[in-house]
Amino acid sequence: MSRAKILIMCGGRGKRLNKLTENTPKPLVRFRGRTILEFKIQQYMTQGYRDFVFCTGFAGDKIRQAVETAAFDINASFSEAGLEAGILERLYYARDFFDENIVMTYGDTFTDIVVVDLLESHVCSGNEATIVVAPIQSPFGLVEFDGQNKVTFFREKPTLNYYIGYAVINRSAFDLVPRKVIDMPDGQGLVTFYKILMGMEKLGAFYHSGLQVTFNTEDELKAAEEELVRFYTAKE
Repeated sequence: MSRAKILIMCGGRGKRLNKLTENTPKPLVRFRGRTILEFKIQQYMTQGYRDFVFCTGFAGDKIRQAVETAAFDINASFSEAGLEAGILERLYYARDFFDENIVMTYGDTFTDIVVVDLLESHVCSGNEATIVVAPIQSPFGLVEFDGQNKVTFFREKPTLNYYIGYAVINRSAFDLVPRKVIDMPDGQGLVTFYKILMGMEKLGAFYHSGLQVTFNTEDELKAAEEELVRFYTAKE
């Protein structure tokens, strides 16, 4: 199987990190001297990937500068859909960089996914998109009840599956959704896009139970740093 391009979403503001992202894009937040973006690029390079597309937005010039000055041996392309573009619009704007499909990943998330396994699963499925899901255990018992307040479902602290911001998406998938969906703000368009594909039975899932590091707050940033340190220490 040929090597796909890796598309990294780098357009978010990361407002919940307060001063850390006041003037700095979230993928450029540092972990012990290195950015999460550097960790991500290096992880893909280790697996043999060299072709990257960076979807920029807020402070996109800093993303470009960081990539170009890091001196990675990669082929880097940059797509800029504007500050107000939602996630799906950024992807749509970057579609000219796609081959038949592309591996999409959020710029603030790090995993140890084996990309070739994800790609093989997607291609063999015949789906238009394959999203990566990971397990998470609810800290609560989940309850459902009917109109007469009679409990119809109770499950104690179930393990659920959630979307972690990784996917393989076909270029042709964008032909299946109307422009008004593509133009939806923030993540609304992407969720609606996935729901449309789901309704067509063209959306698949790839299960990943390994490392998955992300952060939205300063406390989560500290926890993410500790996880990355443990990951690289274990590999040495």
